[in-house]
Amino acid sequence: MAVVAKELAESLQQCNKCGFCLAHCPIYKVTGVEWTAARGRIALISSALLDDQLELNEIKDPVFNCLTCNACFEDCPGGIATADIIFNTREELLKRQGQPWIQGLLFKKVLANPSLVHGASRFLRLADVVGLRTLGRKTGLTKLLLGDAGKAEVVVPKVPPGGGLDTIAHLAKKIENPKYRVAYFVGCHATNFCPEVAAATIRVLHRHQVDVTIPKFVCCGVPAVGYGDMPSARSLAHTNIDIASNLSVDAIVTPCASCSSFLKDYSKLLADEPEWSEKAKDFASKVKDLTEFLIDIGLVTEMGTVKKKVTWHDPCHLGRYQKIKAQPRTILTSIPGVEFIELSEADMCCGAAGTYAFKNYDLSMQVRARKMGNVEKTGADILVSSCPACVMQLSSGASQQKMPIRVVEIVELLDHAYQAA
Repeated sequence: MAVVAKELAESLQQCNKCGFCLAHCPIYKVTGVEWTAARGRIALISSALLDDQLELNEIKDPVFNCLTCNACFEDCPGGIATADIIFNTREELLKRQGQPWIQGLLFKKVLANPSLVHGASRFLRLADVVGLRTLGRKTGLTKLLLGDAGKAEVVVPKVPPGGGLDTIAHLAKKIENPKYRVAYFVGCHATNFCPEVAAATIRVLHRHQVDVTIPKFVCCGVPAVGYGDMPSARSLAHTNIDIASNLSVDAIVTPCASCSSFLKDYSKLLADEPEWSEKAKDFASKVKDLTEFLIDIGLVTEMGTVKKKVTWHDPCHLGRYQKIKAQPRTILTSIPGVEFIELSEADMCCGAAGTYAFKNYDLSMQVRARKMGNVEKTGADILVSSCPACVMQLSSGASQQKMPIRVVEIVELLDHAYQAA
C-alpha cells in the first residue's frame, strides 16, 4: 500500500457503507449512479489509495466530479465530512501526478496579486467588446477547442468596464461617529465582475454606521483548495493574515459565502503550522458573513417598500458549511412589501460549486435543471442568494430557460430597499 496521509486514511476507513448519503447527494439524485454518492466515492478512493486495487487515473472522475457540497454529511451516522476526504484526495493526486503549469501559475502567481487578477479580467472584457466570445459561441469553436470549459463559458457574465480594487476602495469614505469598524474582504468576483455588488455592500454597511476599510487582500484560497493545491492556499492565507494583522477592526466582513466560509477555515488550514496557527485562529474569529454581521449588530429596518415575490437559495458554503440559514431569511422578511416564498430543496446545491461546470458541464446542468424546476414552482419575481458562483449559475439558468425572474445577491436587494426609503 502506498503511503497515504494518516488523516485521509482514517477518514476513508470510517465509512460503514450504510447508504444514508444517497438521499442527499445532488449528483446521485440526477444520475442514480451508485458511485456518484459519498459511499461509492469513498469505496473507490479506498480501493486506489489503501488497497492498490485501482490505478489513480481510474478514480479521477469520482474525485473531481463531486460538488463537495457536503449534503451527504446531513444524515451520516459516522459524521464523515466527505468534502474533506475529496479535498484531501485531490491534494494526494496533485502530489503524485503534479498539476498543469497554467493551473500552477493561476494559483501561485495570479491569485496572489489583485492587479494580475484584474488584468486577466480585462482580457475577457476585450473578448466581449470585439465579439470574440459571441463568435466562438455561435460557431461552436469555443466548445470544440475547450470542451466542457467552452460550454460553460456561457455561464460567465460579460465583464463590465472599469472595476479593480482601487476603484472600489474610493467608495469607502469615512463616516462620522461609526459604531463599528470593519475590513471589507471584497474578493475576486465583485472586484472585477460585479463592482455594483461591492458598492451596494459599502452603502449597506454605511447605513448601519459601520466604517469600512478595503485592504488589498488577495484571493481567499478556496479555488486552490478545490484543485488540491494546499500549499498555494496556505500561502494566500499567510498573506491575508499578515495584512489583517495591521488593521484595527471589529470584524472582517464579506457578502461572498464562499469567501467567508473558507476564511473561517484558516484556523484548520494552518493548524499544523506553529508560526501561523494562533494568528489564523485570531483572523478566523473576526470573519463574518455580511448577513451574519448585520443581524448580530442589529438590522436597520427603516426601508422602502419592495412589492415582490422573493425566494432564497442557500449557498452550500453559507447554509451547510457555516450553518447560516436564519439570518438571510430574517433580512428578506424584514423588507416591507416582500412576499417571501420558501424554495423546495433550498439548500440543495445549484451545480455551480466554483468552476465545477468547466470540468463537468453536463452534470452541472442536470443539477441546475432540478434547482430551476423548483424555482419555477415558486412563481417568484426575484431569486436571491449570496454566492457569486450560485448567482452566475442561477442567472444563466433563468436566461437560458427564459424564466421571468431576476437573480440578485441579497445585499443588492437590501441596498435597493434602503435607497427606496
